[in-house]
Amino acid sequence: MSWVLRAYYRLRGKPAPYYAGQPLWLLAWKMIRKSINVTIVPNVPCTCLRNGLYRMIGFRIGKNVFIGMRCYLDDVDPGKTVIEDNAVISYGCYFACHGKGQAHTTIRIKRGAYLGMRVNVVSGKEGVEIGEEAVVGAGALVNRSIPDRCVAVGVPARIVRRTREAEREATQE
Repeated sequence: MSWVLRAYYRLRGKPAPYYAGQPLWLLAWKMIRKSINVTIVPNVPCTCLRNGLYRMIGFRIGKNVFIGMRCYLDDVDPGKTVIEDNAVISYGCYFACHGKGQAHTTIRIKRGAYLGMRVNVVSGKEGVEIGEEAVVGAGALVNRSIPDRCVAVGVPARIVRRTREAEREATQE
């Protein structure tokens, strides 16, 4: 089938897209995966089932993770999205791991991080990491990494302070 796509684009005088060299079964799986990720998983009311479906389509999700309903995790390369143990991703969050002029980069949500409702995470050209026990306020746009135990808010997200736990640790030292 890939030779048909390459011949079609050659006739049109355009370069064939990257997927023209992929086997038909892989193209079919990607369409099925997209359908599952966009229409089914975000609407599943049971957290454990929702996480299981995300894992089934290739996302790397740790233990005791909460991903709210109506979230969209970029499924172009699901293995590039890593959510570590005890992370909380509130309702309506969007993750984007690719875009025009950039490679597929990683999004890593580290252990115990909290993302408020409607947070958008865009990995850019370098990838994005949200640190351990970091808090990202509702509606923020994360387009660069957030350090451990920091609170970030706004568009684009800016660090406003350290978390209370980090402040307590600093005063005890």
